[in-house]
Order: sequence, then C-alpha cells, then structure tokens
Amino acid sequence: MELGVRELVQFSAILVSISGAFYAARSQIKNLMDKMQNHEKRLLTMDHRLDEAESARAVIDSKVGILSEINSVHELASRNKEMAEVRTTLEMLKSEVEMLRKLHNGQHK
Repeated sequence: MELGVRELVQFSAILVSISGAFYAARSQIKNLMDKMQNHEKRLLTMDHRLDEAESARAVIDSKVGILSEINSVHELASRNKEMAEVRTTLEMLKSEVEMLRKLHNGQHK
C-alpha cells in the first residue's frame, strides 16, 4: 500500500487537528485547575470564618445561659430572702448599739 500525496495531506491534517485539540484541552485543564485552586482558597477562608462565628456563638450562648441562671425566679427569690435577713440583722444590731450607748451614758469611771 502506497501513500499518495492525498493520503499524506489527510494524515497531516488529522495530526494537526489532534495536536490542536490536545493543546486546547491542556489549556482548558490548566484554567480549570487554577479556578479550582481559587475556589479551594475561598472555601478555606469561609471555613475559617465559619469556625470563628461558631466559636463566638458558643461564647454568647454560654454567657446567656449564665445570665439566665443568675436572673432566674428561684435565684432572685433566694437573693431577696438573703437580703431581707441581712437587713433584719442590721436593724437588730443598730438597735442593740443604740441601747448600749444609752446604757453607757457617755461617762467613763
């Protein structure tokens, strides 16, 4: 089988088409790889920001929990009862001091 000029031209055209398609595919693959790296960097940045936001939310949730415990009805009632006991004791001590002052009468013998 002999190759004529016509066959050689067709074979050359096929080789040129294949090599052109190869370079076009290679260029597109490189562009896609660059885009993929860019998206990967953006995803890492978003992951970091999301982690920070979740951490901040956990801190806020903890603080809200503590404040709700402090301001619960039971805690407020307990604190008010304790404050009333302190005030009662203070008034009793004031009256005892006043009574001791009256007994002493300001004179040293």
